[in-house]
Amino acid sequence: MNEFDVNSDVEERELEKQLQKLPKEKWKIWRLIAVGIIMPFVGPYIPMRKGTLAERMGYSDAVLLFGAILVIVVPIGCYMHFQKINNQIFEAECDLENLKRKNKQKIESGITE
Repeated sequence: MNEFDVNSDVEERELEKQLQKLPKEKWKIWRLIAVGIIMPFVGPYIPMRKGTLAERMGYSDAVLLFGAILVIVVPIGCYMHFQKINNQIFEAECDLENLKRKNKQKIESGITE
């Protein structure tokens, strides 16, 4: 085997390993969801320049404000995370397919020569 074949085999194994690992990355979104559940209750006590938000507008109003913000932000964050993972999967599949096609062409050209 020449250096090209060795490199392509190693690259092919790495891409296959990456393709097996990437779908599991989708479910690491639980961190964002956990922060989205906890933040409305802890967020009002985050210190700011003029005191905490709970002191300025009341705890219940601050919880509702943080809750409203996070109801919008968490789904957008989940969507962006899933899109990023799907794009990485697509790129890895394309690279793997191109590698296999190059190997096949190399083998076919070696036979005809």
